Amino acid sequence: MDIKQRFVELFTRDGSDKTQAASDSSGIELVELTIASKLTSDAQDLVEISNYLKNLGGKRIRPLLALSVGEALGLDEKNRSLVNIAAGIELIHMATILHDDIIDHSPLRRHHQSPYIRFGAEKSLLCGDFLLTRAFGLCALLDDYVISETEKACIELTEGEILETPLYTTDHNITSYLTIAKKKTAALFKLAAICAGHIAESPLKVIKLLENFGYTLGVSFQMLDDILDVASDQKTLGKLPGTDIRERKPSLINILWISEKLPGYQKLLSPPQANAQQFSSDLAENEEEFIERSLKMLNSGELIKKARLLAQEQADQALKSLEEINTLLPTADLEKLKMLVGFTIERLK
Repeated sequence: MDIKQRFVELFTRDGSDKTQAASDSSGIELVELTIASKLTSDAQDLVEISNYLKNLGGKRIRPLLALSVGEALGLDEKNRSLVNIAAGIELIHMATILHDDIIDHSPLRRHHQSPYIRFGAEKSLLCGDFLLTRAFGLCALLDDYVISETEKACIELTEGEILETPLYTTDHNITSYLTIAKKKTAALFKLAAICAGHIAESPLKVIKLLENFGYTLGVSFQMLDDILDVASDQKTLGKLPGTDIRERKPSLINILWISEKLPGYQKLLSPPQANAQQFSSDLAENEEEFIERSLKMLNSGELIKKARLLAQEQADQALKSLEEINTLLPTADLEKLKMLVGFTIERLK
């Protein structure tokens, strides 16, 4: 059985199958129950939107990371503090999905209408606020360290989102890209890892290594998303490919595209013509033609290979952190954490 199959067996939750994924998934099942218990409200719209998003599925990678770190360091996966932080982090992630879809005007989310399209921007925005508040209610059950680190992570998320300005407004480069990815995506990976380590009463040196592990794993996942945006299809993505091109985002692919001055890079530095659709359907059509040509060009060249190598470097850094943890705590069972990294690497091939 290869690493991808093993990962799927142990971890993957399919949006169409809400049953327990594996016999040892009682920890994640408790997380699901905890999340469900927080989706209650006197306002039915908040309940409906929250459950709609929850039922779209997802791999629950952030809570699984928290549970796996806790297990590796000797905690029972059903430890109530561990389950609470795992559920809280997923609620924060759900909130950011609602907010991101509004910011990006995303029509699709996991093969279905995004909550933004289905329920509207105002209700989705308020539901995101609702989920954030519920998340902090869970975190407040834990100690000051968890509360403080959760606050820091949410600040990072906001900073990353606001720093992710369009390419035609800001001179982005690989350094700014890494800063954004670290804040916008990796902050919750880091939070899951260090809070689980804290609950397990790990030494400070181990916590620092878990912080680096979470950051580098999270950045590699963001790089993977950027690559898949141009290298995959709508069936796999659950949304239209080329979204980052369409929105002129400072994605890894777009940054490399500009730095190497590949054909069409100048157009990334101008507002999308699709914005002018209300004035000229021809302009909107030309924009889509540009995206189609660009996807073919990118997939036939070496740029995606270079992006994969950068993502591989981040995944390797995550593995290195695990190796260093193993030298400090030889009894730690890091197999599931290595599988999380392995799954990332497998998908990059």
